Amino acid sequence: MKMKKYLSIAILLMMMASPVVFTSCGNDDPTEDIGNPETKLDVWTEPFHIMGANVDEVKSYMAQSMKRYRQVAETSGDNIQLTFMTGQGSEGVLYSFSRLDGSLYSVIDTEQSVNRGLVIDYLKKHYTLVSADEASLQYCFTNQDKSVVITTMKVSDTYFNVNYSLVY
Repeated sequence: MKMKKYLSIAILLMMMASPVVFTSCGNDDPTEDIGNPETKLDVWTEPFHIMGANVDEVKSYMAQSMKRYRQVAETSGDNIQLTFMTGQGSEGVLYSFSRLDGSLYSVIDTEQSVNRGLVIDYLKKHYTLVSADEASLQYCFTNQDKSVVITTMKVSDTYFNVNYSLVY
């Protein structure tokens, strides 16, 4: 009787352990990033960055001009923030607005590194280059009246940021 009981438990344990053994012996990596293929752009569109703009103006621009992006969050606290994502990994745009008057003061655009040449070339054509460190992908640009400072920074091997600081 005791032997039958142990045999039943052993069979039950074997049945429970077999899926673990078979899944762990496979070549597939369940942690690999499936949904993040690199998207090479033909044309880069700047995010909205007009000083003093409000939330509705940004939402309207994003809906009309940057259709790859969808709004995923809107937060308010010390400041108001809008977050837009493409669905391609961490690619997206973060807008920050003043809590006092609701005006736009900062934009962070996270782009895939595969598009860095396109983005940097665009910025070089449309803004004044202040400084450049090509090895670390750190550039600084400004517009003619110096009301916008644009910096780029490598975030990882896959992504880099384009930061727009609106100077009052």
